[in-house]
Amino acid sequence: MKAQLLSINGELKGEIEIPEEIFACEINEGLIWEVVTNYLNNQRQGTASTKTRGEVRGGGRKPWPQKHTGRARHGSIRSPIWRKGGVVFGPKPRDYYYSLPRKKKRLALLSALSARYQDKAILFLENFNLEQPKTKLMYNILKNLKMDSEKVLLVIKEMERNIKLASRNIPNLTLMPANSLNAYEVLVNDKIIFTESGLESLKELCLTQEK
Repeated sequence: MKAQLLSINGELKGEIEIPEEIFACEINEGLIWEVVTNYLNNQRQGTASTKTRGEVRGGGRKPWPQKHTGRARHGSIRSPIWRKGGVVFGPKPRDYYYSLPRKKKRLALLSALSARYQDKAILFLENFNLEQPKTKLMYNILKNLKMDSEKVLLVIKEMERNIKLASRNIPNLTLMPANSLNAYEVLVNDKIIFTESGLESLKELCLTQEK
């Protein structure tokens, strides 16, 4: 397979070979859902907490006698049916983390990349370096590619200092090394840009694991 290779000025520079095993594999929607759900669960802090009737302050005294008042019987003003009472089966701090096999994560990533490539949401960019860590330089690259108003994921080989510093103040740009790429990030962004070195790193990672 071949795809267009763009320059940082937004011009067509030529063509680049892309592997069918990554960008034209069978799309498994169920597996993508499973892996994305796992990723989102593992991001949860699990710090939500509510108080039971035994933890809410007050309510030690019976509010009124059991009988002969004409009112319903109650033992505590902190009962769950009372206003400001305890919470029944509310959340408590817990760990939401669970693991999945690496093979599942890899296959879900390949499925997501193939789906986005079919949607024409993946572009390939020549390798570039920034002389200075300036946001304007990175923003101009996105502007040349006509992506300054879209949510963009830029996949590179490694986090170079100038590129990292120039990208961090652009709210709609996510910078990620190829070895950290996952199905969720591929799906949540409007456009995915691979640099030449980022693509090579992804090929080494995915095709090596496959063997």
